[in-house]
This record gives sequence, C-alpha cells and structure tokens, in this order.
Amino acid sequence: MGATDDARWIRTEGAMVAQTLDPDAVAAHLAGAGVVARLEWYPGTEHLLSVSVFTDEDGRLGTADASGAVTPGSGVAELADELGTAFDADVLMAGVHPEGRHEAPDWSITGEPPEVAVGPGARAATPADGIPEVVESEDTEHDARTVVVTSMAAHQVPLHATLLGRTVTAAEVELGGQPRRLVATTGPGRELGVLGWDPDAYPVLRLQVDDEDRTALLLTGPESGDDDADDGVALFSWAMRSRFVHGAATRVEGSDAERLATHVLGDDDDAVAFAAAVPGADADAVAHALTVPGAEGLAAFVAALGLPATVTEVLEGRADPGGLPGARAHEAER
Repeated sequence: MGATDDARWIRTEGAMVAQTLDPDAVAAHLAGAGVVARLEWYPGTEHLLSVSVFTDEDGRLGTADASGAVTPGSGVAELADELGTAFDADVLMAGVHPEGRHEAPDWSITGEPPEVAVGPGARAATPADGIPEVVESEDTEHDARTVVVTSMAAHQVPLHATLLGRTVTAAEVELGGQPRRLVATTGPGRELGVLGWDPDAYPVLRLQVDDEDRTALLLTGPESGDDDADDGVALFSWAMRSRFVHGAATRVEGSDAERLATHVLGDDDDAVAFAAAVPGADADAVAHALTVPGAEGLAAFVAALGLPATVTEVLEGRADPGGLPGARAHEAER
C-alpha cells in the first residue's frame, strides 16, 4: 500500500466518558475487533479517554488482520455502540452521540436578533473613556509560565501588558536569519493572546507550563482561533499518554497497520506545522521531541526550534523572564 492508498483514509476523533476507563482494556477490545486506533489520556483522568480511528470516504473503519494488512470494516456508529455497551460509557464520535446515536441538533440562531432597549444614560463608548476594565477575577486564576514566539511589533507589547493588567517581558531573537520576538509572562493572571493578536503577530507559537501540563499551541492566523476552524492549529501536550492499537496485527513492525497508524493518527502533521512556523527549526528534531514525555520532551522541543536554552529555564521556573537575552519588562499602565 502506497501514499496514494493512504489518502483514502481520514482521521476521525472521538472520546469515551465513563465512571472509570482502563486504556489497556479498551485497547484489547479494539484489537479483538481488528480496529486500528490511537488512545490518548491524561494520568488521573480515568473517566475520559480519547479514541482516534481512521475511516474511508464511506465511513468504514480501517481494520487490520493478523498480517497487518488494512481493509475497510464496519462503520463508526457500530464501533461507538460496541464500546458504549462493553464499557458502560458514553461514546462521542463524528456524527455519533450517546443519546440515541444521532446528529447533534442545530443550535444556530436564525432570523434577525431582537432589539435591546437601553436606559437614557446609555451612550456609545469613545476613546476619551480610556482603556476598559478587561481583566475579570475569573481570568486571573491560571498560574502558568508562558513564552510566546511571534513576529509581533515591539510597540504592541506594552499594550498587551496594559490590557492584561500584568507585567509582560519581551526579547528579540534571530531565528534562521529572521527576527522574532519572545513574549513571556509568569504567575497567575490573564493569558497572553486571550484578547487576540494583531495580524502581523502570526504565526503565534505559545509554550506553556503549569502544575498539570506542558503544552505547545500554534496559531497560524486569526481564523485559527475560531472554534469552527481547526485548520492552522497545532496543539501538543507532553503530559498526555498515548497508545497505538494496530488491529489484530501480530507482526506489527513494517506493516500497513503500523505505517497508517503513525501517518494518519500520529503527530506528524503537528510536527511539520510547528517546524514550519519557526525559521531555522530542525524538523526531524521537532518530530522526535513530540515522542519524548514530560520536561525532557519540552526541552528537546525548545532546542529543536533553535530557541535560547533560557526559554526552557523560564518555562520550568528555574529563571525569570528577565533572564531572556536582551529582555525588557513592560508594566501595565493604569
């Protein structure tokens, strides 16, 4: 099976929710059914398990026999029913929902929106009103260390500090012969980018560490932040655990089941997107960093992107953002 045949398979993502789920048991069930899949989960969240499979254009699952040869099997709805029954779980996949396994209702609003009456004292805001109170109490509780790689202009950094109501540190670096800006925050507060980014800031790569996770998030343009537009977004977590299921294959290495699972259900596309967003990044090293768990994986990712080692130190809490090369701190203006 070659690259042309690979194109027939489409990744379909889903999730299982139950009182408790054992990834090993789910993997064994999928293998028994011959289904090629990938399971992902966070330690400590035994009630939630991500299940990714691939299907052909007719919605038939990719299944593998003992030799590792991949052929179309049953549909996604049948798999969801089987998993739901076997594990007493709600199983959500594309077009499949636990309540009757039907399409989700359309909640979009049609027609003209109702008019809203305002009191006699209401008026349109003007520049004279100054910067509004944009920091709400519920936005200041996330305690994280964040470094953003962006091409945003220097004059935008003080504005972000003021809008977020917190100190924002910036440093200019050269990556692959091109200038980029590192923008960092640490401690509790509203996150960088929560109010959006100017068009010239993209692509935006956010590296973040908190008490629960280490993540990389890539936004390639304004549309990539929309809930309905997944294109242009790459997200990776070094805390998440992953396991591939190669159907009923008993000889996995070099089989179609292994190759398709890695190619269609793996992180190759994310690795390519991350590397393409940072000039001079080592694409192979980026891909390898996504296979290494925890702090070691994030450190390898930072190095693969060609970023200063201080970035890792800041993210892991061993250095302040002021330690970034040429860093300058910008305080919020009141």
